[in-house]
Amino acid sequence: MSAIQQQKEELRREILASRDTIPEEVWKRKSDQLVSQLMETDLFLKAQKIHCYVSMNQRREVNTHSFIKKLLAADKEVYVPVTNFEDGTLSHVRLHSFDDLSPNIWGVLEPTDAEKVHIDVFDLIIVPMVAADKQGNRLGYGKGFYDRFLSHTEGIKVGLVFERFVQKEIPTEDFDVKLDVLITNKGILKT
Repeated sequence: MSAIQQQKEELRREILASRDTIPEEVWKRKSDQLVSQLMETDLFLKAQKIHCYVSMNQRREVNTHSFIKKLLAADKEVYVPVTNFEDGTLSHVRLHSFDDLSPNIWGVLEPTDAEKVHIDVFDLIIVPMVAADKQGNRLGYGKGFYDRFLSHTEGIKVGLVFERFVQKEIPTEDFDVKLDVLITNKGILKT
């Protein structure tokens, strides 16, 4: 493990432990605030094909469940990832109903039977993360699934992160992909 990987792992462990302590009502309120901010942006209003992670609510990830349900009820196309554990990649499928999701081996909700789409169709990509910095660097969960995906797509990459997890600087490696926009509880940053 390189020095940078070690720094990232320590920061990840520290932030995930802190995130676990967020009271449920605070987590819900702050998640709703972030989603509302996103939905008011021109980026969102102009986007037709939106790719969004399905949040791991048990890990206090910014909650995207209600956002996805709103998208499904609106005139937007919703796409979600499916994890390919064998090769460390993500596939992407169009979601037609939130009820089509079932937990995978990590407990992440994913569609079980859907047609995969090519990654060049997305206008907007909502990216999961543990933390971020104001330069658009994100700290993910350490498996590289999203960096591999994001390095091959042109959609606008948006991160939702609770303000308390915005760091002065995230250690980065050559393969890390920056966000285009970061939305925090204090505002919107174009990076």
